[in-house]
Amino acid sequence: MYGGAGTWENFTSMKDVKGVVRSGHAYWAATSGGLFRWDEGTDTYLKLTNAEGLLSIDLTAVGIDKNGDVWGCASTGMIHIYTPSTGLVRTISNIVEFPGPTDKKINQVVTFGDTVLLCSDFGLSVYRLGKGEFGDTYTSFGTLSANNRIAVFSAVINGGRIWAAVSDGFTGKYIVWANLSSPNLLDPQSWTLQQVGPAGSTPTALTIFNGRVYAGTSTGLYYYDGTGWQSVSAFTGVPIIGISASSASLGVCTGTNLVYSVDSTNVSHAYGSALAYTPTSVVAGSNGLPSVGTLSGGIQIYGTSWTSHFPNGPNSNQFNDVTIAPNGTLWGAGGGFYGPATGFGFYRYNGHNWKSFTTANSLLPDNEVYLVSVGCNGSVWASTYGYGIVEIPAGSDSIDAAHIYGRNVGMEGLYVQATADYTYIVPGSVACDSHGNLWIPIVLPADHNVLAVRKPDGTWRHVPVYVEGTKVDRLIDRPVNRCLAVDASDNLWAVVKDPALKGVIALANGGSIDSIAAVHITSANGLPSDDASTIVVDRDNEIWVGTNRGIAIILDPSNPLVSGGIATYRPANGLTVNAIAVDPLNQKWVATSEGVILYSPDGTQALASYTVESTSGKLIDNDVKSIAIDPGTGTVYFGTTGGLAAFSTPAVAPKAQFDKLSVYPNPYLVPNGTLLTVDGLVANSSIKVLTIDGRLVREIKTPGGRIGFWDGRDNQGNVVASGVYIIVGFTQDGSQAGSGKVAVIRH
Repeated sequence: MYGGAGTWENFTSMKDVKGVVRSGHAYWAATSGGLFRWDEGTDTYLKLTNAEGLLSIDLTAVGIDKNGDVWGCASTGMIHIYTPSTGLVRTISNIVEFPGPTDKKINQVVTFGDTVLLCSDFGLSVYRLGKGEFGDTYTSFGTLSANNRIAVFSAVINGGRIWAAVSDGFTGKYIVWANLSSPNLLDPQSWTLQQVGPAGSTPTALTIFNGRVYAGTSTGLYYYDGTGWQSVSAFTGVPIIGISASSASLGVCTGTNLVYSVDSTNVSHAYGSALAYTPTSVVAGSNGLPSVGTLSGGIQIYGTSWTSHFPNGPNSNQFNDVTIAPNGTLWGAGGGFYGPATGFGFYRYNGHNWKSFTTANSLLPDNEVYLVSVGCNGSVWASTYGYGIVEIPAGSDSIDAAHIYGRNVGMEGLYVQATADYTYIVPGSVACDSHGNLWIPIVLPADHNVLAVRKPDGTWRHVPVYVEGTKVDRLIDRPVNRCLAVDASDNLWAVVKDPALKGVIALANGGSIDSIAAVHITSANGLPSDDASTIVVDRDNEIWVGTNRGIAIILDPSNPLVSGGIATYRPANGLTVNAIAVDPLNQKWVATSEGVILYSPDGTQALASYTVESTSGKLIDNDVKSIAIDPGTGTVYFGTTGGLAAFSTPAVAPKAQFDKLSVYPNPYLVPNGTLLTVDGLVANSSIKVLTIDGRLVREIKTPGGRIGFWDGRDNQGNVVASGVYIIVGFTQDGSQAGSGKVAVIRH
């Protein structure tokens, strides 16, 4: 079975820009989803995420050094340096590893010749490009208490001095400066503290314009005239978010969402109306006007009005759930019951572009979509936390009012005291049986009808569930990934979250609409824990139940409580299981709070494991919330609250019958660290490699799906000679076969 490495791709939202710089027509943006470059001339994007070598994608600062290398710095303190000429990323972890402070976010990176200043939440670090190493890190300034963590927001070098905007988080909020000629800047007394603006004013940004140091603060814009700080009167009392200088003007973005330029006489000019998005940073644009980094709006460029620029992607990095429709389209849920106004709707990825559905751009009743699942006939269902469920019929790419279900089809929700009604409806993920019945669990419905069923004719029924004679008050609760599953006999299985009846049940309904649980399984008779989080049926009709203490495998769904009905071994024993997905080879991909584990079809072997650490950050977060598998490509998707990671595997659904095999790369150079791929196999095929005159070179058992491999060696392990080889795929009984050719070049 397959357990090796494939290729990774990450999908993140890059519209939350934390910092922006420019080189010619290329804008570089540090975002909560990684680093991107926007080429203004060609309107094209380059995206860098974990898959391209970043170790952290929550970037908070960006800069360009004298060599043209781009520095992308993270909230963790990790530094990434991207060289455009080579496309390579190297990392520096000194700030991450700096002893003592836990808050290591880098707030700004600014370069002055050979010197790079890194402003972080615990101090000011100096990096020397020529030596390729750090110098000193300054953490104490003047009379500010060394016992308090001192954050540095911005820094510049000017007039033989190094200047910094600092705060101890309490009353100590100053501009500090020290002479570069001072023999020991580590000595706090080398630094002079200056209050800028009224008491309590916080300095936020520094830059050099017209030979002077300018400071943006929470109460206005100031400049240093050589003896003291003077106010730019147009900004009195205005919070300054960011400032950036060009040769002709100073760009200013404010907390009122207005953007200005200031000339050398300190006369200001406003551009357009207020930004629709919260500004975070500003840079001089190629047109000489200020360009602004924003939250949710990417980079804002001003022409005759403000326009947004950021790469196509999901609406947020939050992927509480993912699913794959039969046509290969991926859907992701951007909510997660994290509190009011925290949801981001849901998203669709068709292999080329993302489309997001929100209350702002569609009829979606609420952005708190916490689950997405596939229903009958290829439909996709988006479950909201409190506002019913939305159906996207197969072939549709929009939401219409006729496919939003809640009270209009008889569902009842929780009692809402403020409105004295039962309209707060929380549906779970859907499940379909072979009769075309669509089953939906409802959280704590007032009428105790915990199952809503849409019949094939479009009518609805609402039924309770009885477990051991007791009507349950809930099947699903948070967090449950998949509450329902249907086995090969059309029996409905369900997670039960009723506090008195926790566990797993089966209705033994055989496709009929029933209410009586025939089986109730708990920790007393086989589950690792009564707190089940997901339930799936595999390709052998075995039931896999994930819990907060591992997995139970129900080997005999028709009689699970007999001896041997539940496996005695427990995959992921002791781990919190968030989700389970079954690939075309019947392997199980298990999402846990500590990474992902790939299990053999019977669950007895852990074939591979994937964590942030083992994948060098390509798995975005160890707490994987959901998994979906595209059987047409073998791609496995891992949903996290930090973004979506995709991993390519050979677990591709086999073809129904042989055609001509596709063999690549062709020609194939040997020896080779990359395997030759044989594509077009039927289920459980084997491969024979033959010389052109029919002599057997190698016989290989494939993983079992559409894809097989050859390493360019014979049955004795020797690298084969140059020549043309025939690749033959055949079934176990020899009733089907297909072939292809490959030219091998030994070098």
